[in-house]
Amino acid sequence: MGVAVSAVLPCTWLDFHCYNSPVNEVKIDVFKPVEDDTLSYANEVGKELSYGLPMSSSASALVYIEHFSGGHGSPTTSTTDGLSSRQSDSSMKIKTRAISMLKTAGLGVVAVQPSRLDKVALAAFRERLHQAGVDTAGWGYGGAKSVEHLFWETYQQRGCIITGTGAEGTGGLKRITRLVKIRIVAEIFGVDHCLFSRMQFMHDGQTVERKQVPLRKLVWLKASGDEISAKMKVGCDEFYAESCQYTENWKMGCRKSLEERLGLTMAWQTVHLAEDPDGYRYSTEDNVKSDGYPGLNTLYCIHEVTFRVRDPENAGVQVVGLPEGQEFATAEGDFNFNGQQDDNGLSIGSQLNIWTWCRDAQADAGVRRLISSPSKALGAAAAAASAAAASAASAQGAAQQKEEMRLIRRVPLAPASAKMLASMQARLQDKTAKPPCSILWRTMEGLQTDWTVARRMASHIPDPNYTAAQFNHDLLAFPELNLYLLDAGSKAQIGTNMSSGRTIGDEYQRTVGAFFAIYWLFRTDSDGKDGFSNGVDDSMTPIVLLDTADLRVTQPEKRLAFKNNAKWEFFKRLLVNAGLLEEKKVGNVFKSNVKLVVNEKRLVSLLALTAIHDIMKMNLILPECQKEHEPFHGYMAGDTIGDHDHALSYIMEHYPSILPSFRDLDEKEKRSVKFTQCNLCFNHGWFVQAEAPPGAIFTKFREALIRDHKSQLGQQDVALYFVHWLTDLAGAEPTPLAGCEKFVTKFPLPVLNSFLRSFEFVERIATQTETHVMEEYLQM
Repeated sequence: MGVAVSAVLPCTWLDFHCYNSPVNEVKIDVFKPVEDDTLSYANEVGKELSYGLPMSSSASALVYIEHFSGGHGSPTTSTTDGLSSRQSDSSMKIKTRAISMLKTAGLGVVAVQPSRLDKVALAAFRERLHQAGVDTAGWGYGGAKSVEHLFWETYQQRGCIITGTGAEGTGGLKRITRLVKIRIVAEIFGVDHCLFSRMQFMHDGQTVERKQVPLRKLVWLKASGDEISAKMKVGCDEFYAESCQYTENWKMGCRKSLEERLGLTMAWQTVHLAEDPDGYRYSTEDNVKSDGYPGLNTLYCIHEVTFRVRDPENAGVQVVGLPEGQEFATAEGDFNFNGQQDDNGLSIGSQLNIWTWCRDAQADAGVRRLISSPSKALGAAAAAASAAAASAASAQGAAQQKEEMRLIRRVPLAPASAKMLASMQARLQDKTAKPPCSILWRTMEGLQTDWTVARRMASHIPDPNYTAAQFNHDLLAFPELNLYLLDAGSKAQIGTNMSSGRTIGDEYQRTVGAFFAIYWLFRTDSDGKDGFSNGVDDSMTPIVLLDTADLRVTQPEKRLAFKNNAKWEFFKRLLVNAGLLEEKKVGNVFKSNVKLVVNEKRLVSLLALTAIHDIMKMNLILPECQKEHEPFHGYMAGDTIGDHDHALSYIMEHYPSILPSFRDLDEKEKRSVKFTQCNLCFNHGWFVQAEAPPGAIFTKFREALIRDHKSQLGQQDVALYFVHWLTDLAGAEPTPLAGCEKFVTKFPLPVLNSFLRSFEFVERIATQTETHVMEEYLQM
């Protein structure tokens, strides 16, 4: 316990035994040796969190092990999506995690060891519960709190009172507690997320696994339970009211909650948090069967408040896991990691929380309500206003709806990506120069593509049981994918941003959209047409539209028209011509059929290309042309290669070892991939409309094939060029969960069908003359 492994911050080891049920039994042991990469990551966490801390907290690195029983599966907690996925496995699974930890001891949390409670008063309190018919035999086990805890909560913390006016069957006792619940919302890679405690390690050794926002019981300032009981018996509603003179002010309690639970000082809150005036709500819940104290009914009076992080990229908010949405921990009330091994145990009121950022389901639900009933959401204000004002309000609401829908159709960032990004940012502190781009070397050095997963993706892609969620998870096989987040995630430290200047994470979302376009095109015989046209629902299942009145998607009429009228057979023919699908005879000598099967090697190359194709849109990693390579497409020595296609070609040509997903391909596949980055100066519109002579259309195309690639490329390589062009454009909108919107809702379908039909003719330029290709197309 308490082994220090970080030179910057102390590191604590915990051993959590979790069984993925509402309550998990936990024990803390002295930790055993671990792999070097875990220690390294703990050090990185310590370095990242060693500055910008609120004055009321101190930080350390927490490394812990979660043991998951195979019978229930392991919950894969995310920094972004907030839902636990469960995988069936009969064996025990172990997961090691390293996160930052804020110690918030001594901030108003009244922590008392059980042995120090007034034994006489505690015995009298226990007897009162028994005389009232409350069975406390099961308290302190299975998630229920102990009698000592209720005694502490009532008389030490003063977070509740016990009255004698409970419902029948509860011995006439009722617990009344007033509390504040706080939603902290931050935009992470363009998507709103809310902060939750996903696991709470309690003083009695129990670990509760649940999603809980920061909350705090308001302190009762005066009046006894008997006095309040008397008032409630005569019908006094004062204790149900929003404002109560007997407790501290809820607004002050809200601020104290953030200080006591998260260690965020009042000054920090003022600088970094802005209260949402529309996010406040007050409610009461009476005669609730409390899980914490079975048999004792509770009246909850709840103030719900929403705060938004002003600038998620500000260095000061790194203490709460931003901007990447990393998990972190807090230790409350002088939480002592060795206390469980002491005779006195841990103090009541001390607690360890593990916090995570989850996609904001409440905001998503609000957007869906707006879509399902736009007249209710927008019409109320319009009805009371003039026609001109109503029109303006409707237009403003529609614009807001469009923006919110755009955000919720983005894929959440995987936890492993957030961890990788933090590791990349730590490496950026190394200032060693290494051409052609020091930052690119530092971020990618030592990383490997998981080719086993990549080959599995290729082999499983047409399988109906291989889901979009599994495919999205498997994208982690390509380490270059994290480069699309590097500039955005490093902006606070380095002061740079993406060359396009777009919303944080847009290029990441577009690249995932291109991956999804590939996924759908290989599944047009099952769910691919629906996924390509309509996108997916909350469970990552393709949306099936039945009519144009379906409000689960935008522009349903265009989506239905695309699915019904797109030339899907042309898409499939292009995949065959590119060597991505191959014809295979199945059957016997008496009867045989031709079946299309995936060329796994070729598809893996396309997936690798998709992972790297736009990484040079990040200004931070653009290469500098070296003396021995000048001139390179007009760039001389010392010039930063600003064209992102030329920049990637430069790396692939002269420094292929930097990119593992390209480096490990065989030479034939490398040639195909490099060809996709050529500037062919090919005007497809001229070709399909026959608006120019063959020489004007194909001269640069032929030069690239003959001069630049020495006639080593064939029709398959040209077809792969067009497959990449299609999937890249299909993912051009940063909304991968909404289908391939660029083609489906914004591209003229007749033009797309014409392009698809023409591809097989253009491919022949690899072996035929410009005039011959043009003549064959015109004779079609």
